[in-house]
Amino acid sequence: MKKINIYACLYMLLAFVFLGCDDILDTKLDAEVPVENAITDAISLKSAAVGLYDIMQSGTYYGGEFILAQDLTGGIADATGFQERFAQLDKAIVPPSNAYIQNNWVDVYNLVNASNLILSKMNELQLVDDNSKGTALFCRALGHFDALRQFGQFTDLNSKFGIPLSTGYVDAKSAVGISRSTVAESYQQIITDLNDAMGILKYDTNRFGITKAAAEALLARVYLYKGDYDNAIVYSSKVIANTTYKLNTKYNDIYDVEGSSEAIFELQFLGTDGNSLTGLISVSPPEVSADYSNFFAPMDDDNDPRSYRYYDDGKVVYVDKYGTNKNVIDGNSIIIKLSEMYLIRAEALAKKTPNDLTLALADLNVVRQRALPSKPYTIIDVPNLDAFITILLDENGRELGFEGHKWFSLVRLGRATSELNIPAFRTVYPIPQNEITVAKGVLEQNPGY
Repeated sequence: MKKINIYACLYMLLAFVFLGCDDILDTKLDAEVPVENAITDAISLKSAAVGLYDIMQSGTYYGGEFILAQDLTGGIADATGFQERFAQLDKAIVPPSNAYIQNNWVDVYNLVNASNLILSKMNELQLVDDNSKGTALFCRALGHFDALRQFGQFTDLNSKFGIPLSTGYVDAKSAVGISRSTVAESYQQIITDLNDAMGILKYDTNRFGITKAAAEALLARVYLYKGDYDNAIVYSSKVIANTTYKLNTKYNDIYDVEGSSEAIFELQFLGTDGNSLTGLISVSPPEVSADYSNFFAPMDDDNDPRSYRYYDDGKVVYVDKYGTNKNVIDGNSIIIKLSEMYLIRAEALAKKTPNDLTLALADLNVVRQRALPSKPYTIIDVPNLDAFITILLDENGRELGFEGHKWFSLVRLGRATSELNIPAFRTVYPIPQNEITVAKGVLEQNPGY
């Protein structure tokens, strides 16, 4: 996805907005377009919508550290460099001063605020473009959801510790006045935006753009996290039944073939705007590597082809999902893929009918047997829900490893405290301390921090 320069000024301003700076820079770059005038017509609107993909490509968002953070905290990645932020995530003991959470908070709310600008300008200028509007609604939902599952108590619908919700474009002064909504309110806004997006987006074979199927797939994920298993089944089933998508015969094809049949939404990188993940996990010495004993070795022992995306040099395990050469940095980030839909439906079915795991096991085995056709799980392997969750977490790790899911799965399935030996309050990242300070009491910190 090519970068659109008209959006650079907005991106810069939003960083200041959500870092909580009291004053915007007094000087302007010669080529800077004032943010209020960034969208003036249908052409600049489309450019702004493309700019949303650019925000997602940030090196501390889907172009890098957001993905690594979830596997570091989730226990399948190791901090093997010298960066303090990664070492803290690796221990699952994340202080409010952690550099990653500070930067990612900016990322997710950049995405939200940029989406809000598009929506407000469309309304103000009476511009009609269903794809741009649907993309903005999807991205606002995604930004809020990524904030909620990191910084909110997303497993507790009765919790007051949701996230700040923003549905209108905000400047520096108004941004710091937004307090936290409840978890239930946070989910409702995310779901409303995705439903609105689905109402205007179209089904499309394009894997690199946001489509109606991508919105359905994200909604399936949201409903799973919310614990609404009926709707998680409904929406994952919609995507599975969509003949545009099918599992690749070989697991690794999704990394070798851009826009393969399995990809639902793939964030495309070009050589000119490279994916930071390549340099962090695939180039010596890696800042982050795959855990050997509990993650790589069991796959390797099974001769699981999903282990072929990792390279053990006897010291560390490199991750080759995004390339292996520092000069080739255009590996795409897989935001949503079809195999996840089977895993979502398997989990939802298991939670809905814990005394009958037959259908859940069938979905799990669709994923399992693509990689290991001679080693399906049988009903004997899952005598109860707890046993099913154990194998589900293992399959989630193998299938979605280093794609940004493991930590959330552990928290969602109630295994984070026991498997990682951490207190319950640490299953939620703290709100960055600089945000707490600037908000002057408007933002309440998560309990325990």
